[in-house]
Amino acid sequence: MRKKYKRLLIFIGFLILSCIFIGILYLFYEKVTSNDTEVSVVGELSINYINGSLIEDNKTYEFSITNNGENDVYYEILIDNLKNYESKVRYNLNSKEGSIGISDENLDTDTNILASNILITKGTTQNFNLKLDNNSMTSFVLKIKKTTDLEEYFYATILKNTPSVKHSKTVVGTDIATLNEGLIEDYDDTGITYYYRGKIDNNYVEFANMKWRIVRINGDGSVKLILDNAIGELANYHDSYENYENYEKTNILNILNNYYDTYLKDYNDNIVNYKFCVENESTINDSKKVYNAYNRVATNKIPTFNCLGDTYSNKIGLLTADEIAYAGANTTDDNKEFYLFNSEIENLWWTSSLATAGDNDFKPFALSTTGKLIYSESGKSLKNLRPTINLNRKTIVTGDGTSTNPYTLK
Repeated sequence: MRKKYKRLLIFIGFLILSCIFIGILYLFYEKVTSNDTEVSVVGELSINYINGSLIEDNKTYEFSITNNGENDVYYEILIDNLKNYESKVRYNLNSKEGSIGISDENLDTDTNILASNILITKGTTQNFNLKLDNNSMTSFVLKIKKTTDLEEYFYATILKNTPSVKHSKTVVGTDIATLNEGLIEDYDDTGITYYYRGKIDNNYVEFANMKWRIVRINGDGSVKLILDNAIGELANYHDSYENYENYEKTNILNILNNYYDTYLKDYNDNIVNYKFCVENESTINDSKKVYNAYNRVATNKIPTFNCLGDTYSNKIGLLTADEIAYAGANTTDDNKEFYLFNSEIENLWWTSSLATAGDNDFKPFALSTTGKLIYSESGKSLKNLRPTINLNRKTIVTGDGTSTNPYTLK
């Protein structure tokens, strides 16, 4: 009798626990199904609209795209069912994994395309943030479409010809790179960047009747180039101790802008207005100004692609000391083997990064004639310049990047 009673109690207890468990599951189910999340499938692509696919106000919408297939895929992000369009509405679309960094852009109602020819490799996921600005009435539905007939964008051509790796073979900032280390993945302010390091032989570009070298794919998908040689005119960083920290008033920027107007203005549509980095923050050490770039590159040897100071927007600029360290130089060793060294350049050439200042003089970083990052030359002395530009993300090229068959714009 007692055993039957005990079994009955156990059974009742089990029923009570089961009811509680089912209740919890029901509450959880209610919570999940009341969420705005939508999931759709386009071929091998799975799209998760975390806030729903209907875009109708100024909040930030999140969505992700996963490639479940066995092949890399290109796709585009579209507007569908557009209603109450207002011309003042602008949008921001960002993804680190998708190399998308679109800021303050007008809705293109002619093509209904927000972003196109986005490469997603097999087995990976890309996460996006989309935000409308100045919107009160406009609404549309997000739509993802696979791209089948496309002309491949430059950044995708580079990645196809030189598959990226996660880590460099040598330590950036500490070691020099004398061998071909390929295309390496990192991060900048706008997303995933892919930079060349070492003795590279397939990053040549023929553009505007001049030879350039690819430095990196920027996080927004544009491609950064540096002139393979120096321009014909020597320049000081600035000719006085006054206003040298105001980069937009320096002599070098004036000369670069004149160079652009003379040789590159006809190619204006191919070159993006890029945010170049200027870091004027400094500390005082024994009555000498020590700039953050010096502490980072020379002392701590931890360069970064993220701008830790002010930026200025322009069509033309210079590399930072950090970017040259990523390419293969350091502040202690000569390196005549990495791609930024050119024996035809008979003088050192300036970077945009300031190192130190004091005693009525200032000293920017420069690359020496032996391939070493130095900071011993007065910024008032005349040295070489190697312009840097950034090609539009939608650039299409032919060629394979070698010196005999450089990438050339269609």
